[in-house]
Amino acid sequence: MSAQEASEPPFDARALAKHLVRAAREASLATLAPPHSGPFVTLVGLANDYDGAPLLLLSTLSAHTRNIAADPRASLLLVSPRLRGDPLNRPRLTLTGALAADREPGARARYLARNPKAALYAGFGDFAIFRLETTAVHFNGGFGRAAPMTPAEIRTDLTGAERLLGEEGALIAALNGRGADFLARLAATTQGRRAHWRAIGLDPDGLDLAAGAAVARIAFPAPARTRAAFMAAIDRLVEAPGNR
Repeated sequence: MSAQEASEPPFDARALAKHLVRAAREASLATLAPPHSGPFVTLVGLANDYDGAPLLLLSTLSAHTRNIAADPRASLLLVSPRLRGDPLNRPRLTLTGALAADREPGARARYLARNPKAALYAGFGDFAIFRLETTAVHFNGGFGRAAPMTPAEIRTDLTGAERLLGEEGALIAALNGRGADFLARLAATTQGRRAHWRAIGLDPDGLDLAAGAAVARIAFPAPARTRAAFMAAIDRLVEAPGNR
């Protein structure tokens, strides 16, 4: 084993897949185009619901939304950011299921928190939030790193977290109120650079931060289902050696 291989963290397919679900801000969407149901692929903005389900903001005037109205079956391809080397060595995740309109106000708020520039057109009458109910998952972590996975393995269990989710707005405001240095130290647990980070969303499995187009996913080692447990998990990460 080389020194580089020894220094790399162990391959964790489930953790990588869940990270892609939470961190991706765009995806390739495949729908079925009538009358012959041929594939139709386009680029869409992306967010995620509390349980990790993909959320899309789509115009009812678009071809892909008309396809969904005729046949809700769809597939999303999420790909990690491109760095160096062969693009086919990048982790990617294919989610297959059915798309349906999601009229919950919280779904729209979560989408706009992750894609704030979409506020310029999100209020137009022809735009709506759609949620993908995933029925199949295909994960490829790069060469030789494909792994079988089920939808349940990338889904966040929300049991017992109802009050935590109801306090999301207050908790996000409290975290952002701690200042840029606090959030930079928190982001440093996953990103090797300092930037002007802001908290944009939470769930029992962790916290999402954004700095411009960059996203940092702060994943907890164990679910935090209450406000006290959530804040304690955050404080432990910030106070960990190397982040002080």
